[in-house]
Amino acid sequence: MSFSSCYVTANICKGCRDTVGGVKQAYIVAGCVTGTTEDANQQILTVGATGGTVYTFQVEKNTSNFVENIVASIENGTVLYQQQLNLVFLKLQQSTRNQIKLLAQNTNLKVFVETNEGSIFYLGEDFGLALSTGAAETGTAFTDRNGYVITLEGFEKEPAKKLAGTLASTLVGLTLDPGCTNC
Repeated sequence: MSFSSCYVTANICKGCRDTVGGVKQAYIVAGCVTGTTEDANQQILTVGATGGTVYTFQVEKNTSNFVENIVASIENGTVLYQQQLNLVFLKLQQSTRNQIKLLAQNTNLKVFVETNEGSIFYLGEDFGLALSTGAAETGTAFTDRNGYVITLEGFEKEPAKKLAGTLASTLVGLTLDPGCTNC
């Protein structure tokens, strides 16, 4: 029996310490994504849709993260990628509450996440994300967080793919909302 299609094809070399962690913001699609195109390295060139809008969800520094766990079963011969996006929104505001309520009702979210390092990844490509947990909290002390914490989670056949270009240049048939105008 041959497993040649599973052999590694390149080295992984240690790089320089020139990156940072964390999430800058998320972009959530309100529309029907119809497909993607990729380059030879499986980076996304375009995300096509039959119309819709992509909305910006800003988060405060040092509060939010994206985690992708590899879940494999030797017994079943399967592997999947569990995508988890943890977002924190400051202040218990009615407008934020209303958007979180809509997120909780949707089970096929398509999400782009922009890291503090500058990369943008596409989450929920085939099976979508869904809000799995969330909380509104006031804190106890004056310096505690007052706001919302949510987790968007999904399972995919492949790891999240990075966009080859900017988000605006990647979208076909979707409008990128100008987003938040505050500094």
